[in-house]
Amino acid sequence: MDTTLTKRTLSGAVVKASSVFQNNKNAYKITIQVEKTAHNLMIGGYVNIKITGLTVYSFDFINGNASQPITDFFNQERQFYVVNANTLTCDVDVNSSSFNGALAVVAGTPVVKVNNDRITIPAGDYNFELLNKAEYPAFRIWDLNYRFKIQENNIGDAKIYKGASDYYSDDTITTLPDLNEQDLSFRFCESVEISIVDASNNYIGTDDYTKTTNIGLIINKL
Repeated sequence: MDTTLTKRTLSGAVVKASSVFQNNKNAYKITIQVEKTAHNLMIGGYVNIKITGLTVYSFDFINGNASQPITDFFNQERQFYVVNANTLTCDVDVNSSSFNGALAVVAGTPVVKVNNDRITIPAGDYNFELLNKAEYPAFRIWDLNYRFKIQENNIGDAKIYKGASDYYSDDTITTLPDLNEQDLSFRFCESVEISIVDASNNYIGTDDYTKTTNIGLIINKL
């Protein structure tokens, strides 16, 4: 998998939506598209994005129901796919939609926040790769003394304990091992959390989107 470990706001982003009818349990598929020039997220990867500030209305074309506000449909966190250097998309199945096949700007003033400073992967054997710093400097940015934290979840017979944390850097903190090209095995747990933490090993605050850390990470299943 490809991802970008970061937690920051995409200032000036535009949110659009379109929908198509489909013959399955949910009558429509809505595509939500975030457009932000040079967002510096890894193309082909996935990131969690939290959107607020939007207000739209939905009309049930099948049953002819009146328009209903569906603010919370857009104003929440979802996983987005990074299509290219300027575009991210997310598809959602719904029962009704006021959008058509053409992308339209969603009403409101969007606040788009990338909430991807922690990710979880299943147990297994993995190789970790970092991008070339000289060629892709935007994907090797650290706040002072920030580093990777890797921790196994749900270990032991009861599957309720966390494992001891391991810490890595790239070549920024020489006292820590370099995560690049590390082959790591996680075989006696249910999942593994990979995160960015500060010098005291604390996570970025829940509502803190002021950091500059932005690390492109490729995780290869062995």
